[in-house]
Amino acid sequence: LVSPTVHGNLIVGPNAEPVEGPEHTENTAAGLAFLRERAVLSVPGLRFGENIRNFAGVRANHKGDDFIIRESDVPGFFLLAGIKSPGLTSAPAIGEEVVRYVGTRHELKEKKSFVDARRVIRFRELSEQDKRELVAREPSYGRVICRCETVTEGEILAALRSPIPPVSVNGVKRRVNAGMGRCQGGFCGPRVQEILATFSGISQKDVPLEEPNSYLLTGRTKEANDGNL
Repeated sequence: LVSPTVHGNLIVGPNAEPVEGPEHTENTAAGLAFLRERAVLSVPGLRFGENIRNFAGVRANHKGDDFIIRESDVPGFFLLAGIKSPGLTSAPAIGEEVVRYVGTRHELKEKKSFVDARRVIRFRELSEQDKRELVAREPSYGRVICRCETVTEGEILAALRSPIPPVSVNGVKRRVNAGMGRCQGGFCGPRVQEILATFSGISQKDVPLEEPNSYLLTGRTKEANDGNL
């Protein structure tokens, strides 16, 4: 699969290999070679030397050919599994189907106070007038941290002040999109790390990329150390 993105570059892949256990999330030389071999069949001019970033992951699978959407042996407990690749496009329809299923077991009433969306500021989506007024009130919204996605320092600070704040660079990425663009955090990653450290009152060495101990920095380079460089 070779897919264009909104930034004008391309996504190549994925492949799919059966594995045992959730720990197999590495990229492999064989997997990347397979993607190159297959991708050039449809897009011969692909330049893999310009690759920005590689991703790998693991997902649950089942041997059936169709989704598992049904009530389990436990009354009132519904199974939603085996969705595989069409998950994003099928999710709204699956949600409606589950509501119908649940309605056969329980009397459903609309909750008037239900909140179905976060109330957040997306600077890039504001009008020019609203941008000027916001920056005048809160200058941190005038400092763009992620240039690819036009994410400002104000948006990152707002996420850090939220009830469940991100604690890693990738946490900020998922929350406000900083690092989601063309460079995949190549430019804004260090700045996000600095903001996280300053806000939390910790060293930049203690800010992880993702899981605990996935540290990006271990110390300084190019400075004197016991008289040696």
